[in-house]
Amino acid sequence: MSTGDDPYAERKKLTFEQAQGLAPLPRQLALGEISKEFRAVLWSRLNRLFDDHRERYSMGGSYLRRPSSTILNDVRVYRYHRLDPFPDGFDRQVAEVKEVIANGSWSDVLGWLEFVLKHPACPSEFAWEVDAVMAHCHLAYRVFDRVVICPVGSGAERESLAHAFSDLHSAEFHGARDHLSKAANELTTGNFAGSIRESINAVESVARTLEPDGSLSGALAKLEESAKIHAAMKAGFTRLYGYTSDEQGIRHAHLNEPSAKPDEADALFMIGACAAFVSYLINKARSAGVLK
Repeated sequence: MSTGDDPYAERKKLTFEQAQGLAPLPRQLALGEISKEFRAVLWSRLNRLFDDHRERYSMGGSYLRRPSSTILNDVRVYRYHRLDPFPDGFDRQVAEVKEVIANGSWSDVLGWLEFVLKHPACPSEFAWEVDAVMAHCHLAYRVFDRVVICPVGSGAERESLAHAFSDLHSAEFHGARDHLSKAANELTTGNFAGSIRESINAVESVARTLEPDGSLSGALAKLEESAKIHAAMKAGFTRLYGYTSDEQGIRHAHLNEPSAKPDEADALFMIGACAAFVSYLINKARSAGVLK
């Protein structure tokens, strides 16, 4: 019997209390919010990882072996700038992490996670684990490109970003990939104008790869010679690009002007739009033979 034929399919997704109306139904969390559930599930996954890296002394006791010990020591030094030595003993070594996960602010927890994701010794499967926990707990954040934690406003935006990072993996697009990563970081930290700048810079970087003069209009013109580009799409993004560049625009020096102060919704829209347009440009160029 298919899921669609199961009369209890929806109820199986709920707790008994939720099904009986005694507890609220699961909801999508807002930006800048993490739940008690997320802290608990995340710590369960981390604790399991640390247990996998536990080494026992022959005379009793245990300690954390590499790569976890290397990562946690670097967190203390390069993130928290602590001068005291890395503690001895497994329990003391993981206790500091538990304190961050249990009692840190939402930005403390996500900042800690992103530092670990970017560490060269981070296990390859850790990004998938963190992303799965975020999805399960309905966070408004997901992991992209294995190292970037970025807010997402919808499933469609998540798909656009995932496709863009995948399309930018080619060596010739490393600059654009860096700009998109920075856009995600700026958005997460609340620098909305900075996020919009980096989002549009990602598009410009792709344009410079396609057209030596570096202009978006030049790249679009070059693609039009060998590939069909919908006129409305071209005009729409040209106007969007103009929003960031006019005299009151995001990249203009007068950032103190009220009209040049974007909010969270603006930055979310722009990163999603630019991610989608980056993929569009690359795939159009490939289909037209402009790129290999």
